[in-house]
Formats: sequence, structure tokens, C-alpha cells
Amino acid sequence: MTRLSSLLLALAALFLLSPFAWGQEIISQTAPGQETITLERGRVAPVLDKVGWVLGLPNKLLLWDRRADNHEISAETEQRVVEYLAENDLEGVKVRVNQYDPLGEWRRLRENDRIGAGWRYTVGSLYTLGYTLLPGRLLGGDSYNPYTDTVNIYSDIPAIAVEQAAYAKDVHSRERPGGYAALQSLPLVALTHENQTKQDVFEHFDQHGDPAERAEARRVLYPQLGVEVGGQIGTLVPQGMALMQLAGAAVGHVAGQKEAERVSQSAVAEGHTAKPSVPVAAHPAGAWNGY
Repeated sequence: MTRLSSLLLALAALFLLSPFAWGQEIISQTAPGQETITLERGRVAPVLDKVGWVLGLPNKLLLWDRRADNHEISAETEQRVVEYLAENDLEGVKVRVNQYDPLGEWRRLRENDRIGAGWRYTVGSLYTLGYTLLPGRLLGGDSYNPYTDTVNIYSDIPAIAVEQAAYAKDVHSRERPGGYAALQSLPLVALTHENQTKQDVFEHFDQHGDPAERAEARRVLYPQLGVEVGGQIGTLVPQGMALMQLAGAAVGHVAGQKEAERVSQSAVAEGHTAKPSVPVAAHPAGAWNGY
């Protein structure tokens, strides 16, 4: 296949995913007495999502969880993210649930005055170009883009979704968020916020989750941290990325299982009961914009 053919196929795929071809349900979710969080949910596209499910198999195997990159997000996962953002006064953060909206992201890049224009139009443009050319709606990969202030969710795993929101909290807390975010994109340095945000997620579920949710957070996020550590090390080892990620995942699963058992046993011993979750109401806004 020629380069021209490949380019034409890529452009056709991007058009099919674009707001010109498909719609998007926009929802405002509000936790009573707290901030209003805007959440945009991608329109259901069974064939596309099945392809995305298959392409997400590597992540499913590494985390040993079929919900990873499954492109079918439950109300429970959405509520957890909205609850976390509202509790931490992160009203400006947009949540995109299994959605592809490149025009909307480029608009948010331009309008996000929390970060200096110099950072937005250099590093931020690269981030947003990656979102545009490598659609998570198809390829998966839960993330937070600090330059557009957007959380993207493709996995139905509450702990992973909340972790993206925790990174948003981390960036918002910085005096110079643009420089901090750019620094976190460097090899090995990124592990700083990866570890920090996971600890934040553990604290969140310890306060608001039941013992099963607290244990699950450890079982999921420790292997993910292992994959991330392995991936960062793999960048320094020629053709060693996959092997390092597998090794990291294996270590993470062992550590995560031990931590999950410790949390479960501690909860039983203390007779702990979780604090009730804050109810979240969803209200269709009647607008359509993006896929």
C-alpha cells in the first residue's frame, strides 16, 4: 500500500469519527451542593466499539481486566469521576466518555487560559495533534490532557477513571501548570505524577468506597503502575518495551494482590463501613457536538 493510500484511509477514518458525521450527547452532572461538571458521552457505535474492544486486548491482558478499553462506560464509573472532580472544585475540567471530538479539543486548547499560550501552542499542540490523529475512541487509552483540561475515559474501571481526574487535580494545584505538565511528559519523570495520583485515588476510595472498591483499586492500579514503570524503562532498552511492560505488570499484580488482601483484612478487623457516596444527577442539555 502506498503512502498516499494510507493517508487517504486515515483521513477517511478521521472523517467518519468526526463531529460532521456523528453526534454527541452532552450532559451536565451536578453533585448536590457542589460544582457542576460537564460530561460528554460518545454516541453508541456498536461496530466501531467492537473494533476498539479488540484493539484494547493488550491492555486487557496486561491488567487482566476485560473492562480495560472496553468502550462501554457504566453510570457508576461516570459518577465516581464527577464526584471526585466536584469534591475537589475542578469545575472547569471536561470529561469525555468514549468520545472523539477533535474540533472541540482544539477549541479548548485555545481557550484554556490556565496555561500560558507558549506551552499550549507548542507542547499542547503536540498533545492535541496526537488526540486528533490517534483517536482514543478507537485505540483506547484513558488520559488527561492538561493543555485542554480534558479527562478522556474509555475503560469501565472506576479507579482508572478517577486517576485521570487526580492528575487534573495535581496540575490545577501547580503554580506553573504548563511547565509542570511539560516536565511530566519526559521519560522517567512522568513516574512522579503516576505514583502520586494513584496514592490520591487510594485515599479517595478509602474515604468513599466500600472494602471491595478499595481492594479493587489496588488490584488494578498496582499492575498499571508496573506497566508504566516498565514502559519508561523500555524506552531506554532497544526493542525492550513490551518485555519490560510484561515484567512490570507481573510485579504489579503480585504487589496489588497483596495490598488488596491487606485492605480487605483490615476492613474486616475494624468492622469498617464506607461513607455514602454523593448522589449525582444527570441532566441532558439537548445539544449535539462530536462523536
